[in-house]
Amino acid sequence: MDKKLIGGVFNTAEEAEKAITELQEQGYAKDDNSVFAKDDDQADKVQDDMDLDVDGDNEGRGKNAGKGLGLGALSGGVLGGIAGLIAEVGLIAIPGIGPLVAAGPLASTLAGLGVGAGGGGIVGALVGAGMPEEEAKEYEQYLKDDKIVVMVEAEESRQEAVYTTFRTHGTQNTSMYPER
Repeated sequence: MDKKLIGGVFNTAEEAEKAITELQEQGYAKDDNSVFAKDDDQADKVQDDMDLDVDGDNEGRGKNAGKGLGLGALSGGVLGGIAGLIAEVGLIAIPGIGPLVAAGPLASTLAGLGVGAGGGGIVGALVGAGMPEEEAKEYEQYLKDDKIVVMVEAEESRQEAVYTTFRTHGTQNTSMYPER
């Protein structure tokens, strides 16, 4: 069966958390969901929660990006309760975007590819995962606009349920979805 990477774009951690919970009720496991979030305070929050030495200036934050995966769940902050719903929460630096709190299989892939060290950014990683470049660029812009992006790879028979779940919980990118 053909699988497709589907993303939902949310304004709040609460919206994203509800969507992830519903996906899990549909049978998606903790490590099936990837989440990316950016906001101005996240590096400070990660530093406080995880007792990391993350510099206060934007230039210094990238040097600690590789410490992200394997840090365990963040308490509160940008991801709120999402951290307990997904695997491998951490901080990675994405060229053109800055530090992202990231979790799940795509985050692990990004870190493994050295994206934080200038390995092509989020667009290249998403295209490498099979997403069309134009869609990948839209998700990059959503991240730059401080949105929370949730992604799941769905088999063809389950794709409509994923779209419906994201729509139900307020996704901002319905224009990227097929018409009903």
